[in-house]
Amino acid sequence: MKIAINTTSAVAGGGVTYIKNLLTYLSKINTHHQFLILTTLKGKDVFYFQHPDFTFLSFRMASGNPLLRILWEQLILPFILKKEGVDVLFSPGNICPLFSKPPNVIMVQNIEPFNDDLSSGRGLTQRIRLKLLKLLTMLSIKKAQRVIFPSMKARTLTEKPGTLMHHAEVIHHGIDKRIFHPGIEDNISLQFKKKYGLDKFILYVSHIQRYKNFFELIKAFVLLKDKIDGDIQLVFAGRCFDEEYYEEMQDFIRKHRYEGRIIFLGSIPYEELPYLYSSCMIFVYPSICESFGMTLVEAMACGAPILASKVEPMVEICADAANYFDPMDPNAIADVIFKTLMDKNLISTLKINSLTRAKDFSWENTAKNTLKVFESIL
Repeated sequence: MKIAINTTSAVAGGGVTYIKNLLTYLSKINTHHQFLILTTLKGKDVFYFQHPDFTFLSFRMASGNPLLRILWEQLILPFILKKEGVDVLFSPGNICPLFSKPPNVIMVQNIEPFNDDLSSGRGLTQRIRLKLLKLLTMLSIKKAQRVIFPSMKARTLTEKPGTLMHHAEVIHHGIDKRIFHPGIEDNISLQFKKKYGLDKFILYVSHIQRYKNFFELIKAFVLLKDKIDGDIQLVFAGRCFDEEYYEEMQDFIRKHRYEGRIIFLGSIPYEELPYLYSSCMIFVYPSICESFGMTLVEAMACGAPILASKVEPMVEICADAANYFDPMDPNAIADVIFKTLMDKNLISTLKINSLTRAKDFSWENTAKNTLKVFESIL
């Protein structure tokens, strides 16, 4: 069977992490299948590896422009699939070609269009974009033979408009235990902390977007003034995808004179993330809309104490490995942070629970279960 995987929608963050690990662990399974990996020129640099069963085709296209990418998928991709003799197409970016002949498997990773609370506060252009993505996702679900979701939350939110999916499967993402594990060497962690000027810090790893809820965490941290050690910093790591939102936060930080205590590291090398997770006092995850929450699992695998939004899928992913809070209430977030920092026994328990829960996630299982979905079609 020839299986094509369209990676052109993976441009940053969890989408790239998912594709890289899925391809790696699919290549470790002994099958007679051939895999055709469709990428952008930039994507090929990220995903490429040598394997007799894997062929990479890269295309010069504006992957950062969703509209151009969708036009390419709908108008050009079907001809490529026919030319290459593809038996099954896997589209992990919500949308598949609506007029292609090969059977389709899609994964719904972006659930933002299905959250009405998020779209209501957006500008006209963003609301139109979300409505278009929602429409194309629903049409792709109807077109596809199988639909994969990374969490039950992603499935139930997508089913909310009334589309019951009997052809759906929930397959959690995994964790690369070669990179993310407890016992990161102390001397390397110390060098890392010196590199970024860090000592005692609270951590959040995520790209900067409004639904990631950075601002509420910042407000909560400011509320803790004079209640916690003045040397503790709040540290963010991740690319900025919303400059206006970032500037709003910076204005607030300057107003309260917290420039030295709230640090934006920007995008840091992936291989350095374990040292962040292992060095932080606590890892706080205030996002209000996720299909999975990749950095939550990474942090748990490194033994970080977790505080997370009391919304799905965070509860589904962390189970008893986290303390939860109302993500829209800065006072509630501040209260949970304060109580956790003041209780060494609680921090120790959360660390143990993180390591235990992280064992339930593996890319080997993700790859095996995804391959079963491909094979079930023919």
